[in-house]
Amino acid sequence: MRVGVVARLLTEPSLRGWNRYTVNLLAELARLDGVELVLYSTGPLHETHRERLPAGVEVRTAEGMRLPVWEHAWLPRQCANDGVNVLHSPFNFGLPWSSPCPRVLTLHDAIEWVYYEPTLPLRQRVSPTHLKGRFYHWLARTRAHQVITVSRHAKDDIVRHLGVPESRLHVVYEAADPHFLTKAGADRRAEVRTKFGLDRPYFFYVGGWEGRKNVPFLLRAFAAAGLEGVDLVLGGGRADQREEFARQADGLGVGGRVKTLGWVEEDELPALYAGALAFVYPSEYEGFGLQICEALASGCPVLAARATCLPEVLGAGGETFGLDDPGELTGLLRKTAEDAGFRADLVARGAARSDDFSWRKAAAETLDVYRTAAGANRHPG
Repeated sequence: MRVGVVARLLTEPSLRGWNRYTVNLLAELARLDGVELVLYSTGPLHETHRERLPAGVEVRTAEGMRLPVWEHAWLPRQCANDGVNVLHSPFNFGLPWSSPCPRVLTLHDAIEWVYYEPTLPLRQRVSPTHLKGRFYHWLARTRAHQVITVSRHAKDDIVRHLGVPESRLHVVYEAADPHFLTKAGADRRAEVRTKFGLDRPYFFYVGGWEGRKNVPFLLRAFAAAGLEGVDLVLGGGRADQREEFARQADGLGVGGRVKTLGWVEEDELPALYAGALAFVYPSEYEGFGLQICEALASGCPVLAARATCLPEVLGAGGETFGLDDPGELTGLLRKTAEDAGFRADLVARGAARSDDFSWRKAAAETLDVYRTAAGANRHPG
């Protein structure tokens, strides 16, 4: 099967979010028997991504072209020239109105519509830029013959809020990057702890700091736990967010036990996870929550909010807490810090759950979706 993939976001070096999903999926798809990949881009793929892909992956580029022309004229024509059997966009949008082959879309979640859209001022919701973005998202999901999403919770939201028929939706779980599967040894953990000045036991969070990530909730629970000699360590966040967070920590009397690291390099994350008492994920809304998979693969206990998809992804691999009040999380932080047997149980449960996720499995299930799309003879409704 020849599979065309919209890869224009891979011109940028970022390995977060959609790019991480795309590169890991492509690397495993390329290893499956009978799969030939043709990537379509508006420019050269960044070397960070290109080096992750096997040499046989073909890349087609068309530079200097207006995006609507590239997407709706050049891309379908190129699919025909290349004899592509299925065209896949892994980025929520980016599919042409029509093509000579069936179309597959990965729609990661409905966060924009469920969480953010209701809070936007009317002026922003009716702005030309916003409406144009909504139109391109609508076009992609309505013209896709099959739609992949990354959790059952995301699937339910997409059916309920976006009107995509359940019959066209398929859940394919993501997984941690391969480098998380090699456990960080004691020397590497010590090296990373020294770099960041982490000389005490710590709870760890890494990710975005926007409102739905709910990081202040974690701070309040940590402050209430009163764990002298234990730190709270957080990766990510803009400089202004970290400054505000430091003021909040000082106000709660734990400023000396909170460390913000800013941007963390990819090769440092496994050691930071592995050295933590637990990874804590207080997010109010996620489509998948990839950090859970990263922590599980790194041998790190996981405490996650009982919200949206997080209990589904964590399964029996960790403990969950409610978001109505920080008290439940406070109790879990104390128990995790003080009870070595509880921590060991979390690690064992996490290792078992981690085995349920792999990019090889995701690639095989994605190939099944391609076959379903290729077997369809009529356009989506």
